[in-house]
Amino acid sequence: MVLFCLGAGIAFSYSFFSHYGLQKTNTGEQFSMLFGIGLIITSFYGSWSFWEQAPRIVLDTEKLIYNGTEVFYWKDMERLELTGKHHSKLLWATGEGVQMLFKGNVKRVFFDHMYQNSWLMKLFLEQIVLQGQARITLPQVTVLEYSTSKAIYYQGSVWQAMPFYFFLFINVMFFVPLLNPINREPMYFLSCGFIAILLWRVVTSSLHYIGLSETELIIKNRLWPGYQKVFLLEELREVAYESKGKGFPALKVIRKDFKTHSFIADGLSNREWLALRDRLRAKDLRVRNELGIRVKNAVSKTVK
Repeated sequence: MVLFCLGAGIAFSYSFFSHYGLQKTNTGEQFSMLFGIGLIITSFYGSWSFWEQAPRIVLDTEKLIYNGTEVFYWKDMERLELTGKHHSKLLWATGEGVQMLFKGNVKRVFFDHMYQNSWLMKLFLEQIVLQGQARITLPQVTVLEYSTSKAIYYQGSVWQAMPFYFFLFINVMFFVPLLNPINREPMYFLSCGFIAILLWRVVTSSLHYIGLSETELIIKNRLWPGYQKVFLLEELREVAYESKGKGFPALKVIRKDFKTHSFIADGLSNREWLALRDRLRAKDLRVRNELGIRVKNAVSKTVK
């Protein structure tokens, strides 16, 4: 993205500077120059902010070395949050990560998506720092490909999901020209078929639905009948309702080894999300509702 912004910024600015001094530049060229300079500044800010948001972290049994210069000792740590969403002022976004609070109200945060081994760092903090173990023990976690348990499913409806309407609209736009016999060329059929398959694959990624049995959390898909992921409840640490992509509701599964899986389930209603939350909590599994989902009727009755 940095390279794209930098290249686009140079391209937009070139039109202005190539005419500067030779002839009077028009309004479009002046606007292009300003837009190009903005893109160049954005590229430098983006690279700097990502660099600052991914400090080098060294953990040992006594201390944390943060960014190569700051040293914090575990005996001075007052609070440790191994999971949870935190806000990044540099990136103007929130992300899953670890937050540590040391004496003097000094906070240090690292975000999961900035590190390939964030799950291993979390295990170190939990087992070595908090529990005082001599070495890290990797929890046994198995992701099954099918379930044989009887489960209650929260399926929602594809008609509640915006990506499904987009999928139908684009396919209609491509196949309407086929009503004219002149357009019925083999290459056009192949192109439409390829685009339809590509769009189908994109849309399926947002139409998962969720099942819950006595021992398993099951993920299936409305448009992909053979798709299935099964997690044993005893091997999960917590789940979170989060916003993913362009604001799509998703279920994030956090395993006991701190590795995560996220499934967009855009077709589920608020009532289904809340019913699933209640059943998960009844099984002593922590649920973070970051979507702020609630039933309007329940709120109005409480107010009365």
